[in-house]
Amino acid sequence: MAAKKTTRKRMFLIDGYAMLYRAHFAMIRNPLITSYGLPTSALFGFLNQLFRLLKKENPDYVAAIFDRKEKTFRHKKYPDYKATRDPMPEELQEQLPHLWKLIEAMQIPYLSQAGFEADDIIGTLVKHGLEQDLDVFIVSGDKDFMQLINANVFLFAPGTRNKPDKIYDIKGVEDRWGVPPEKIVDLFGLMGDSSDNIPGVVGVGP
Repeated sequence: MAAKKTTRKRMFLIDGYAMLYRAHFAMIRNPLITSYGLPTSALFGFLNQLFRLLKKENPDYVAAIFDRKEKTFRHKKYPDYKATRDPMPEELQEQLPHLWKLIEAMQIPYLSQAGFEADDIIGTLVKHGLEQDLDVFIVSGDKDFMQLINANVFLFAPGTRNKPDKIYDIKGVEDRWGVPPEKIVDLFGLMGDSSDNIPGVVGVGP
C-alpha cells in the first residue's frame, strides 16, 4: 500500500534500529559475509528497505532516528525498564560504523540523543512537522507510535516479501485496538508490554 498523496509535503521518519534489526533477522539463516569476514546482512537489508521506500514514496523530507546505548530517564523512573532485552548481537554491532557512513553518503540526516529514545525524538519531529503543515509518516512496526496518529500523522509499517506495507490512520488504529489514538496510552498502560518489561494491571496485562 502506497502512502496517500495530498497537497501537503510529506516527511518520513525512519525508526532506524527497527529497520536494522528487521534486516538482520530476515537474513540470519543465510548471512552475507565479506571475504575478510565482515557481516553485511543487516547493511544489505537496511539499504534495500531504504531504497525501496525512497523509490516508492519519493518523500519530500526523510530522516533516520536511532537509540543510544546510554540509559534514559525511563530507567531512572523504573530501573527494570527493558531489563529482559538481549544486548545487540556482536555481528550487528560490527556493521554500525559502516551504516553511519552509508547514511551520510546518501545525505540522509540521522539523529540520536543521549538520555532519550528514538521514540522521543520521533515524537518531537512529528510535532515540528505538524507545525510546518507537513503530513508525517513514521516508518516502523512499533505499535507504541499509534498514540501519535492523527489526521496528518500515519504509521507506515513495512511489509514483507509476501505481505504488503500497512499504513495506519485513525480508523486503522480503531480497527486494530478498538480505541482511537488518543486512548492508546491508557490501553497499553493497562495491558503492559512484555517486550519492554512493563507489567500491566493484574488480570489485564501480561
